[in-house]
Amino acid sequence: MGEYAEQVTRHAIALGLMGLPKSPRDVLVSLDIDGTIVTPEQQIYPKVKEYADRLRIGGVHICITTGRSVPATLPVVEGLELESAWIASANGSLVGHYTQTDGYALTNQYTFDPRPIVARVLQVLPEACIGVEDNPLGFRVSKPFPPGELRETLEVQDLDTLLATPVSRVVIREPQLNNEEFHCAVNRIDFTGVEHAIGWRSWLDINPPGTSKGHGLATVCENLGVDLGHTIAIGDGGNDIPLLRTAGYGVAMGNARPEVKAAAAATTLPDTKQGAGAVLEALTQVMGL
Repeated sequence: MGEYAEQVTRHAIALGLMGLPKSPRDVLVSLDIDGTIVTPEQQIYPKVKEYADRLRIGGVHICITTGRSVPATLPVVEGLELESAWIASANGSLVGHYTQTDGYALTNQYTFDPRPIVARVLQVLPEACIGVEDNPLGFRVSKPFPPGELRETLEVQDLDTLLATPVSRVVIREPQLNNEEFHCAVNRIDFTGVEHAIGWRSWLDINPPGTSKGHGLATVCENLGVDLGHTIAIGDGGNDIPLLRTAGYGVAMGNARPEVKAAAAATTLPDTKQGAGAVLEALTQVMGL
């Protein structure tokens, strides 16, 4: 038996012990995107696509739970070829539902006043690029982000205009600092009254108080009437920790950092070995799909 098959068996045993309901409509799968279900070239891993759609056809709810914006998430949902899916984007600050027929509809939005925290950020990172998310269209920014990043940029604005209204997310990018320098700088910032998560390449997400991917999952479950104990979540990043702790069965990718694995009920293979696909395949077996 190969390592992929071994993982399927191991997850099937764990899922079988959860006492999942017989009806697939009472079960939900939550999937992170980057480092979990897509390659660095943004191709969806074949096993993920195969078994996510099989679960969806069988009646299991699929939710994409991501730090991405809505415009950056929709191509992944469309690539999965799901007729319908829930989307908890911007680290749970925006929740919506997508169907191939009607497109995307926002159902829940959480906002905050960005001015106090941006002022504190600029005291530590005075040259940082600042972006705020305009939902669900894209971002307005204080100055252009590095080429290839934040491709959903709508407009460059002065800071006063940028921060004049409540937003669902602020993104901070400081390309002049390496990751270690950025982490040290962020540790000096007072994040009272907001949520935050450090991403890749000296990137910081700031969200409304009380929001997280875990909160996004809970919101989707509330909308659907699904018990949180009947959810399976898979992710790899620091912003996935609340998600993995909230889900009934939280699975960290093999490529996740140690603190992410510590927050999960289980780990799986790295994304390059289709670890998320192994979890989804195991669930199809347990649910008889």
